[in-house]
Amino acid sequence: LGTLCARSGCMPSKALIHAANRVHEMADPPPGVCHGMPPKADTAKVLAHVRALRDEFVQAVLEDMESWQQKHLVCRRASLKDAHTLDLEGETVRARRIIIATGSRPVMPQAWQAHARFLLDSDSLFEQKQFPPSMAVIGLGPLGVELALAMQRLGVEVNAIDPQTRIGGLSDPLLTEYVADWLGEQMTVCFEQAELHPSDGQKLKVSAGEQRFEVDQALVAVGRKPVVQGLGLENLGVKLNDQGLPEVNPETLQVGDLPVFMAGDVNGQRPVLHEAASEGRIAGKNALQSSPQAHERLTPLNITFTSPQMAVAGQGYRALQQAETDFVCGQVSYERQGRARIMQCNTGLLRLYAARRDGRLLGAELFAPGGEHLAHLLAWSIAQKASVTSLLGMPFYHPVLEEGLRTAVGDAVKKLKS
Repeated sequence: LGTLCARSGCMPSKALIHAANRVHEMADPPPGVCHGMPPKADTAKVLAHVRALRDEFVQAVLEDMESWQQKHLVCRRASLKDAHTLDLEGETVRARRIIIATGSRPVMPQAWQAHARFLLDSDSLFEQKQFPPSMAVIGLGPLGVELALAMQRLGVEVNAIDPQTRIGGLSDPLLTEYVADWLGEQMTVCFEQAELHPSDGQKLKVSAGEQRFEVDQALVAVGRKPVVQGLGLENLGVKLNDQGLPEVNPETLQVGDLPVFMAGDVNGQRPVLHEAASEGRIAGKNALQSSPQAHERLTPLNITFTSPQMAVAGQGYRALQQAETDFVCGQVSYERQGRARIMQCNTGLLRLYAARRDGRLLGAELFAPGGEHLAHLLAWSIAQKASVTSLLGMPFYHPVLEEGLRTAVGDAVKKLKS
């Protein structure tokens, strides 16, 4: 109880990232500002602060549940006997409809279990009393790259490893190359498959291609998997995929034509909090109706809280390519953008995609200062089916980071006319 987001996901990770970013900013003050000795992080105190905030966020969620927890919460392990019947540790319960929202858990490769004493995942990372001097981060998806960069800025020697260059969920080739080069300037990065090797001492031996490391611990951030083991989904009489999941209608969240619905991380579709909240509403409404209704889904929006931030709004580059969509790319570099230079954060690239047929904004990928805010503006514009031409008519104050967005929109308009 208390949600994955509050306990070991969004909130503690952002508290850690904020501390790391402050240390990083203090190490590079504006010209003429004396900062004395370089800042040094006490990771024991940082992690204690992260846990204190985490506990407050969790408690707030639990307090919201107090009104129904006593009467409606059954703390037993449940498994499905069929589409209307649950086994609660020996007690049988019948239901007209069932919603499954069991969430997900971090993936830990079985072959690495022999090295368990060296390995951390996102559930155990924040429970550490302090960070060790060196750490390998295996996996550079959104969570992996966030935590790798945060720990590096807090003074940990980080070696980051991922077999792909699609850092933070980005797929645009120009953007992924830009981000890979930038990240390589921050820490050691290997785009190879990670291998763990037997250790006879206090260090973990890790290899990636031809590179070899010895580290104190490794954060395994290779993804999450739906919690379905032991749920009895095989008793529903529908086909299960290689993850043990049935096909779930993304617009109704119904499993086949059964009175069963799956919402949140467990269905493997859109594992982020605001989508899970939306899916909870959809599944809840449809479970109360005799005939489930299709609901329009939210415009996709994913943000990675590095600094600068990464984000994908609407359809990403890879999705558009796979759908064989005819589109143009508008882009802007933040290296010469006025406000970014003033703020000493002039690193980044924004790429947006517009339909060649009518100029409608379809999606965007970015790595930019203020990226979380730029991504929201883009997602809202996509949801409103705005064209890049109409966006040029919107007000852009000066000097703001959003002026870079105007430059990218103008670039797309030029390409539509060429």
